[in-house]
Amino acid sequence: MDTDEPTLPDPSLPEAPEEPTRRRISRWWIGLGITVLVLTVAVVAASLIKVPYYLLSPGSVRATEPLIQVSGAQTFPPEGEVGYVTVTVQHATALGWALAHLDSSIDIRPERDILGDDTPDVNRQVNLQAMVDSKQTASAVAQQELGYDVKVVGTGALITAVQPGGPADGKLSAGDTIIAVDATPITRSDELGVAISAHKPGDVVTLQVQPLPPRGVAATTEPRQVTLGAKPDDASKGLLGVVSGTRDLSYDLPVQVTIDSGSVGGPSAGLAFTLGTMDVLTPGSITGGHRVATTGTINPDGTVGPIGGVHQKTVAVRDSGAELFLVPRSEYDEAKKYAGSLRVEPVDNVNDALKILATIGGGTDQAKTTS
Repeated sequence: MDTDEPTLPDPSLPEAPEEPTRRRISRWWIGLGITVLVLTVAVVAASLIKVPYYLLSPGSVRATEPLIQVSGAQTFPPEGEVGYVTVTVQHATALGWALAHLDSSIDIRPERDILGDDTPDVNRQVNLQAMVDSKQTASAVAQQELGYDVKVVGTGALITAVQPGGPADGKLSAGDTIIAVDATPITRSDELGVAISAHKPGDVVTLQVQPLPPRGVAATTEPRQVTLGAKPDDASKGLLGVVSGTRDLSYDLPVQVTIDSGSVGGPSAGLAFTLGTMDVLTPGSITGGHRVATTGTINPDGTVGPIGGVHQKTVAVRDSGAELFLVPRSEYDEAKKYAGSLRVEPVDNVNDALKILATIGGGTDQAKTTS
């Protein structure tokens, strides 16, 4: 006999979940959503919040010759290239700082190491001015190397550093400008060196000094007496114990050279711009038709000074396909650490660079005067 059991479930219908299970699932999704939201906010904040560090990472290698325009002399199309190298400098965010620890090509520097006491805007302007000065000096040195008559003009020897405990310590400060040693006028930094070296250790010299005046105030001149020490490499010659440059440095050049460096700042492309200008002004190829990269500041006497970020620059050159990298001698060891199969050579001055370039078919033999 058939019976009717209304209390038994219909096997064709799914069993409804219990209410507590429904609540547990709901709470799980809510918790997951909150977690995702919190993580998203944290990542966005970390990518925006600045921390007191800067990141130095590899930049690029750019050919100098296409950037150089000449007026007053014949130019020649280059074969190969002289490249200058950049470093990317970024104010770190919290996220960038964390990720930088995972990339061996990035250096993390405290903010003060990069800015000193300047603001980012002031630092930027200083670096742009350093690039302007570097291009001017590079043009002058290139023309001197090619036999042109170049006149160097200045208004005194500007003190940039004083040796602690040295003869001038307490007598001179960074920012002072020396315009005379005894009765000898000083218009350039090299003239200060010659005037001091003409004295013996123990001599007392009278310096005519113009302290750095406040903005908008005319410079005043005051005498200061200094008892000279002895040069470490020649005890018969006097030592003042300062580092100096030429104030209001400029050049009277027979050939006008314009270099388009764009928004890149800093002085470290000096050697590259010197060699690139020589390449444009000579009928042969300074590089022997090869791709060459260089870095280093250039001084009016043709000497090459150290730069920053050689680690990142070496990585950039290595990855660019350049065949040779010229670096300041003091930074050669560090460059070799990251060079891999890239040929790296140290230089002290432009003549060193030309001799090395001669080994690849360029260099000194191609640097013939066109004047």
